[in-house]
Amino acid sequence: MVPHELVARYLIPGIRALVAHALRRQGLGQERIARLLGVSQPLVSRYLRRRFDDILQELGEIGVDIDEVRSIVSILAARLILQNYTGYMELFTSYINTLLARGALCSFHRRLDPRLPVTCNICMNLFKPGRDPYIEEVEEAAKLFASRPGVEKLVPYVGSNIVAAKPQAKTIAEVVGLTGAIVRVGDKVAIVGFPAYGGSKHTASILLLAYSKWSDCRAAVVIAFSEQCIEKLRRTGLRVIEAGPHESPEKLLEDIASVLEKQRDPVDVIADRGGINLEPVIYVFGRSAMDAVERALLCLGD
Repeated sequence: MVPHELVARYLIPGIRALVAHALRRQGLGQERIARLLGVSQPLVSRYLRRRFDDILQELGEIGVDIDEVRSIVSILAARLILQNYTGYMELFTSYINTLLARGALCSFHRRLDPRLPVTCNICMNLFKPGRDPYIEEVEEAAKLFASRPGVEKLVPYVGSNIVAAKPQAKTIAEVVGLTGAIVRVGDKVAIVGFPAYGGSKHTASILLLAYSKWSDCRAAVVIAFSEQCIEKLRRTGLRVIEAGPHESPEKLLEDIASVLEKQRDPVDVIADRGGINLEPVIYVFGRSAMDAVERALLCLGD
């Protein structure tokens, strides 16, 4: 049994069943859940007949961290409700690849196929991202962010992301971001996915709006919205502007572009107040991914 077969047979159905439960808790009916998941209504019914905790336990026996998958499922459900199917697919795929790269499923795989040697590291080698200075920049910044005690307070419900543009970048394909997200797992955070070009379309789009005006805005991190954080960033001398609330997700980029167009001086932070189906967040810019993260972490100080 190859790793992808194991994932398709044992992992994906379980995670999809948890997402179905999460959508049901949001008040969605089985027909709509089926449409969002791209499966039949009878299959959704079978998912919902199983207890949520039983599904979690089965995934835990496979090698999945139960707290982490809870967080991932919440974000997956939120992205489907917002009809962000591309974001749903990106995070789902990145999470699976992350589990394979960690070797989280190796013990279960060996139980199913005793022919696999204990030294097998195929997935851990194949699912590592290629080395690139901008990929490494985002990777190190994500590690710094995730390592800071209390950083879970800075992670939005939909997850954080970190992006960095190549010099003279003009398109999302020239911006490195996490293919998944940094998610809250209890009192910790987990990095899901890998840095990749085009890895974060939304945060990269926000970054490019700022970078097209000011070359010092070459990287960004998105964190949870709080008035206290905004005040701390202002006290350090960072220039904070506000955007929103927005009428719709489709208007967000247009609104932020309009706000930035009116600015003469470089902007360090955008405090975005969200809107209908949009969580308020804060975008913190920097000359590099590390610089952006270090600025964001100022919100944890006294």
